[in-house]
Amino acid sequence: MLNKTKLPKYFWFDAINTACHVLNKVLIRPILKKKPYEIYNGRKPNISYFRVFGCKCFVLKNGKEQLGKFDAKADEAIFLGYYTNSKAYRICQ
Repeated sequence: MLNKTKLPKYFWFDAINTACHVLNKVLIRPILKKKPYEIYNGRKPNISYFRVFGCKCFVLKNGKEQLGKFDAKADEAIFLGYYTNSKAYRICQ
């Protein structure tokens, strides 16, 4: 994943965490014909929020600062994965 996205090696931790998160939600166990998430939680996983690791993304500015008419409303960032304890994405700006 790091080679494909050309990210530095110090993002290896985020790459491993993202790979584990995705594999637990989509990898099918051949004997049970179920995903690990489905076995553990008893329901099918929601994968509609999946994004490509290392892709360019945009973070909306919080609105605390006054923006001019032609100012950018978002900052560019790199997608690094998912938080496990909240519904948020991990990014690097």
